Amino acid sequence: MNSRIARISVLVAFALPVFAESPQPTTYASYSGNAFDLDTEKLVYAEVHQLVLEGDEVLERWVSYRCPNGRAFARKRVQRSRLPAVPSFTLDDRRLDYSEGLEVGSDKVEVYVREAGEKAVEREALAEVPPNLVADAGFDVFVRDNWDALVAGETVRFDFLVPSRLDFLGFKVRQTGEGQIYERPARTFRLALGGVIGLLVSGIDVSYDADSRAILRFSGLSNVRDPEGDNYVVRIDFPPEARKVESGPDAMVAAREEELVSSCEA
Repeated sequence: MNSRIARISVLVAFALPVFAESPQPTTYASYSGNAFDLDTEKLVYAEVHQLVLEGDEVLERWVSYRCPNGRAFARKRVQRSRLPAVPSFTLDDRRLDYSEGLEVGSDKVEVYVREAGEKAVEREALAEVPPNLVADAGFDVFVRDNWDALVAGETVRFDFLVPSRLDFLGFKVRQTGEGQIYERPARTFRLALGGVIGLLVSGIDVSYDADSRAILRFSGLSNVRDPEGDNYVVRIDFPPEARKVESGPDAMVAAREEELVSSCEA
C-alpha cells in the first residue's frame, strides 16, 4: 500500500442579506478527548481544543496534543476561512519535526508539508477547488450541513484534503448506526475512501450527539503519528463532562505559547 495513502488523517454558499446583521458576541469554549490504541486500549495521547466562537460558529481553534504524562508535543491552529468546510490550519509536531497545513487565500488554496529532517517546505496550490472540498475540522461543518441527508440513509460524497499528499482524495460518508454513548442518543457515520482504494483502507467512524450534534467518539486512523512516523489507529472519546461552555482568552494564550516537548519519554 502506498505510504502516503496510509497517512490519510479527518461548501455552502451564503447569500448577502439586504441589511447587515448585528455582530454576535465573541465567546470561548473548550473540550478534550483521550485517544486509546484500538488494539491495546492503552492511552497514547490526549487532545485539548480551545475555541473562539461567534454564536455557534468557530472563528478560531487551538488544539494541544498531549503525551499521557500531560506534556504537549504538538499543536494545531485552525482558522475560519471564506470556505466554511475548508478552514486554514497549521499543525506542528515537535517529536517528529513535522509540519503540515493549509492556507485559504482570497484567490487560491495552498497546501504544504514539511517532513522530518527536511528544511524545505513542499507547497502546492490547488489547480481547482472542488465545490464539495472538506479539510480538517471542516468535516464537522460538512456533517452538520448534510445531517438530514445522512440520517435519511443517503451516502454523501466529497473531496477530503490530505496534506501529506499535497492533494485531495474522493471520500464518501454514510450513517452506520444509532445508539447511546455516555447515556446520550448518538448517530455514527462512517467516512471511507471512494472507489477501489476504499476497499483496501479501513474506514473511520465518527459518532455525534443526536441532539446537540457535538462529537462524542472517533474511531480509526488518526491525523497524529506515533514516534516512528506511522499514524495512530485509535478510539478517541470526547465525554460531555469534558466540555466547558465558558472558557476564556487566557486559555487560548496558554495553548498558543506552551512549549512543546520533543519526546513523551522525557
